Amino acid sequence: MGEQLNDGGGTSTSSAVAAAVEILSRTETGKASNENFVTLDVPISTGQDVNPKEWPRIKKWRAVAIGAMMTFISPITSSMVAPALPYLATDLEFTSTIEIEMSLSIFVLAFALGPLILAPLSEVYGRRKILMLSMAFFTIFNAACGAAQSKTQMLLFRFMAGIGGSAPVAISGSIVSDTFARSEMGTAMSYYVLGIILGPAIGPIIGGFLTQALSWRWLFYIISIVSGFVLVVAFFFLPESYGPYLVLRASLQADKLAHVHHPKPNVFNVLRDAIVRPFILLFTQPISQIIAIFVAFFYGVMYIVLTTFSALYTKNYSEATQISTLHYFSLGLGFLIANRFSGGFLDVLSVYMQKRNNTPHKPEYRLILCIPGVIFLPIGIFIYGWAAEYTLHWIVTDIGVMLFTTAVGLSFQACSLYTVDVYTRYAASALAATTSLRSLAGFGFPLFAQDMYDSLGYGWGNSVLGFIAFVFGVPAPILLYIYGERIREKSKFAIG
Repeated sequence: MGEQLNDGGGTSTSSAVAAAVEILSRTETGKASNENFVTLDVPISTGQDVNPKEWPRIKKWRAVAIGAMMTFISPITSSMVAPALPYLATDLEFTSTIEIEMSLSIFVLAFALGPLILAPLSEVYGRRKILMLSMAFFTIFNAACGAAQSKTQMLLFRFMAGIGGSAPVAISGSIVSDTFARSEMGTAMSYYVLGIILGPAIGPIIGGFLTQALSWRWLFYIISIVSGFVLVVAFFFLPESYGPYLVLRASLQADKLAHVHHPKPNVFNVLRDAIVRPFILLFTQPISQIIAIFVAFFYGVMYIVLTTFSALYTKNYSEATQISTLHYFSLGLGFLIANRFSGGFLDVLSVYMQKRNNTPHKPEYRLILCIPGVIFLPIGIFIYGWAAEYTLHWIVTDIGVMLFTTAVGLSFQACSLYTVDVYTRYAASALAATTSLRSLAGFGFPLFAQDMYDSLGYGWGNSVLGFIAFVFGVPAPILLYIYGERIREKSKFAIG
């Protein structure tokens, strides 16, 4: 039966906070069932929306849309500098190929570090505060990149901008799990994923034309202007969506009105527990480990293609820089096809599997979409590699790349949704663990890409990547589909 807490005897509401947090993390809709239900008789001011899953749909979509905009800007910035590297290297006196590549890759390296701190902080201070501060950080240091006068300044400012830009990538997906029921998450998650996978593909297109029309410095200034605009929009329209934080805020307000006082929690302990959580998930949770490695390899191969794509067409096909960047549309088209197909399909698939098996929703249903992904990826990378090796018509290489990015998009969408489905309450920390490892791959893989192609050629170089993707990629989703539920039952972080 429900437990009634009132202020008559000075009863503390701290137990209500703990219970409400537990209820919000364990129920699908955010509503508490009669069992273990806790109510407060102390007044809470009107407008305290503590159940984001019960928000009006327009409010849910507003939160997701703003989070998706933030997420879209940051990945664009990671790759848009690629066509400008020769000009940037000349002006700032870069002396080696590694230094030039670092000016591109160091931004992605920051994506490996930032989420490990910022994502768990959003589970303490709420999504909104961390996103706003991080976007302000991102905006300031992107402008600083445009004003950089040395290679040291450029590398430092790019890294700091990457730290700020990493927060939306790790946190915005959690807004989806905060606000939508599992049966609706697929469509909403597709908008979050779209920015992560499409941004790096269209970044070089934007970068190529802006560099030719203006200068490489204006790449950073324009991104700062756009991110500043999004920051203003978020300031006025982005609601806080983390249920446990909203419950805590409402309960503290109730305590204040009821003149109930509690000792302040040990901030160090709270922050320590939050910050170590992504590491615990990554190093102790098999589901998190398998998904992180799976996504990291696909992401690393994607960045190999992204960072060498323009050079393939300028050197092997003798195209001008501006024309060569147009081929990035083939990457973007593959991502877009995967994204538009997978969002609603994953929701429909979940409903179908529930009816077919006569069972409640299982997160493992999301992994079915990985199967076409792990099949199309090696096919696409083989076509791309051997077409480039023999300099076949550019449409053949573009078709291969489109198949490849379609596969990456399908797999990425399925894995992202599976992650937030499994670690609902700790979705930000779980996404941070995945983001960290995949960003390390995105940073490290391009550093050996050119040497690999010089030694093996595009044909065998991409074939090796395709073989590895197939050998590892096929078993991973199948094993999790079969054994995932048993693994979840033994985890204190995952839903049972």
